[in-house]
Amino acid sequence: MNSDQMNDLLQTHIPLCAFMKLTVTLLTPDSIKTTAPLEPNCNMHGTGFAGAQYSLAVATGWALVHNRLDVAGAAGQLVVKEATIHYDRPVTDVMELAANIDVSMTDHELINQLAGKGKVRIPLIVNISSKGKRCGYLEASYVVVA
Repeated sequence: MNSDQMNDLLQTHIPLCAFMKLTVTLLTPDSIKTTAPLEPNCNMHGTGFAGAQYSLAVATGWALVHNRLDVAGAAGQLVVKEATIHYDRPVTDVMELAANIDVSMTDHELINQLAGKGKVRIPLIVNISSKGKRCGYLEASYVVVA
């Protein structure tokens, strides 16, 4: 799946992503970069709304894991098991989100674990930046259930 295909998937099947104007700018089997404008994701102070940052980070991580499954040819239900967000500084401009899958698992291993154990857990950290400065990050655990 390429960036355009992932953008179509997110915009069509997760309406909140369309409203928040989440855009995938880079997508590989193990990494993703997305952006979202401050408007409509801001609060009354003109900075990034915490709930918007959380939603954008969860969706960015979900897109990365979904793509990893697609590349591996694995099927299952993808859910966020748990997620904790940490806010370091206000977002004052375009939000830039980035994540990498650090779990070194081949496509074959992923498919075998999903078939054998009935699920695969993929931990991620999604970084949130604005104007080149890290503003926060999401620690999340995504689970694929066969």
